[in-house]
This record gives sequence, C-alpha cells and structure tokens, in this order.
Amino acid sequence: MRTQHFLILAAALSLPLIFTACTDESDPKEGGYEAMQNGDHATAASAFKAALEGTDASAPDYTELRLARCEALAFVNGDESEAEFKSLCEEQSELDSKQYALIGRSLLEAEATANAARVVDMGLTAHPDDAKLTALMDKVMVAAAEAADGEDSDAMDALKGMGYLGGD
Repeated sequence: MRTQHFLILAAALSLPLIFTACTDESDPKEGGYEAMQNGDHATAASAFKAALEGTDASAPDYTELRLARCEALAFVNGDESEAEFKSLCEEQSELDSKQYALIGRSLLEAEATANAARVVDMGLTAHPDDAKLTALMDKVMVAAAEAADGEDSDAMDALKGMGYLGGD
C-alpha cells in the first residue's frame, strides 16, 4: 500500500515538471541574461540572437538585446563581438560612452585585447572628451603591453595603427 501511495505522490509531483518541459515557452531574453549570470556566454549569445529574431529594430529593447549579444560574444568570439558592435554603432548613432565602455571592458576581460582597443577607439572617436573611455584605453594599452611581453602582437599592432603607440 505504501508503494502505491509513493508512486502516486511521485507522479503528482512530477506533473508540473513534465508540463513545463513540454510547454517550453521560455523567454530567450531572460534565458540570455540567466546564462550570462552563470558564465555560459555561448548560450547567452544564442539566446539573445533568438530574442532578436523576433524583435523589430524599432522595439524599445532592440538596442539592449544587441548590446547584450555583443557582450556575450566578447567571451566567445572577439572578432564577431566587435563586428556586431560596429554594425550597431552604424545603425544607432545615439550610443553613449557607457555602451562603448561596456563592450570594450567585456572584450578586455575576455582577453580579446585587439578587439577591445578598436571598440574603445570607436568610443573615443564618438566621445573624445570622455574620461572613463580614456582611462579604459589606458588599461587596454597596459594589457596589450603585458600580453606582448616584448613581442609583436595583434593588440600592439592595432594600437600602433590607431596612433596610440606612436605608429601610423
């Protein structure tokens, strides 16, 4: 008799889980943020991409989703993150310095230093007097120098090409 009660109880308790699994209507935007919090950047980037597929460019959260995807991509593929952010900058002229800094810091944290240098440089071009972006560029230059350790690197070449290290 106890076995029957246990089986009935187990079945009753598992119904909500089965129902939830069968009707997975999760919000990709929320899933993306949850994955970011858990450090699963690849899943976050995919979730934000899915959320963007159903979002019109005029939607209030369109820019937020694009930025979140760029941030997640920074830890997965620095080149893709930079390219998507550059595309967003071309679409949205009203980006402020905080948004450039967000993506630049993410790329720097992900050790995509050359990409970080180019993103922060774009920010300084758009906001030349921004002290926080200037400070972030200083951090990028230090990280590039530490990574190069006396050798040429993509980040050092990028910084030289932009004129930060006396290059072209």
